[in-house]
Amino acid sequence: MFKKTAIITGIALAMSAGAQADYDWELGAGYTGGTISQEAKNRVDKSQRLKQDNDTDAYDFTGTWYMETVDTSKGPLGEAAFLDASSSVTLGTGYGKTKVTQQNNPDGETYIADMRYVAEGPGWKLSGVIVDLGFERAEIGDAKTFKQSTKTDTWNAGLGMYITEATTLVAQYEYTSLNNGSGSGIDTYGGTIESFFAMGDGGLKASANFGRSYVSNADDVDTYGLKGIYYLGSNIGIGLNWEQGEQSGYEVNQYGVSAEWFISENFAVNLAYNDIVADDVTGIFARPGQQNIPFRYEVSYEELAISGLFRF
Repeated sequence: MFKKTAIITGIALAMSAGAQADYDWELGAGYTGGTISQEAKNRVDKSQRLKQDNDTDAYDFTGTWYMETVDTSKGPLGEAAFLDASSSVTLGTGYGKTKVTQQNNPDGETYIADMRYVAEGPGWKLSGVIVDLGFERAEIGDAKTFKQSTKTDTWNAGLGMYITEATTLVAQYEYTSLNNGSGSGIDTYGGTIESFFAMGDGGLKASANFGRSYVSNADDVDTYGLKGIYYLGSNIGIGLNWEQGEQSGYEVNQYGVSAEWFISENFAVNLAYNDIVADDVTGIFARPGQQNIPFRYEVSYEELAISGLFRF
């Protein structure tokens, strides 16, 4: 019901907005449904296994203000802010829940604040310099016993520039505070390069990212990602994405596909599917006084998301 109501309401707003293309504000709302699949099994006796699937639901809402009106005449509507080198401030919130069989369902809330400032000005030596700042708080706990909730705070900063009118290179730093009383946290250093290649009314947006996370009392985590969006024209984009995380020889891979359609110049809908698969974990389960059991643990997560975006 929520998804249908959101789409119908958004379309009505878009149709009533007229033909205005340039914009100063964006409002977004989305729903994501997913399934976490876990299975532990005896590597010798294949009949001994434990399998569990848990469903997840998440809702998110965002609002973005652009410091100057965004010009949409430079390429596909989905890349208007990028191609116009726009500065912006974004605020958002989200709510999610995991359905666990015969247990209290853990839920969580997120709050985000992000800013991108692009320096510009005739003859200014710093013109094209990019400064990114952001903060996110995630609160995860039990839906019935909030005393068990935990909080995670993440700060991020980026510094880069437009090396061409359609290419950016940004170095990034992120610190995640686990708020577990031990003062531990995660430091992540990385970078992202994005570039748009015009092809008539459409084009190709390609990006690559990399990062290394330093975790207290654990091996470093390396991540690499690639993403591409092909625009059939100014209104429709088809995307593919891949990202890999690696720690101590174990890998987690994410594969995704997405489609974006601007029904009008002011309103868009997006559909995305992601599949996250981790390497199998093998080991020996030992319990005093009992026979050791060689086991294999498998986990994966897949999600389907639908969202709407309204500009004015």
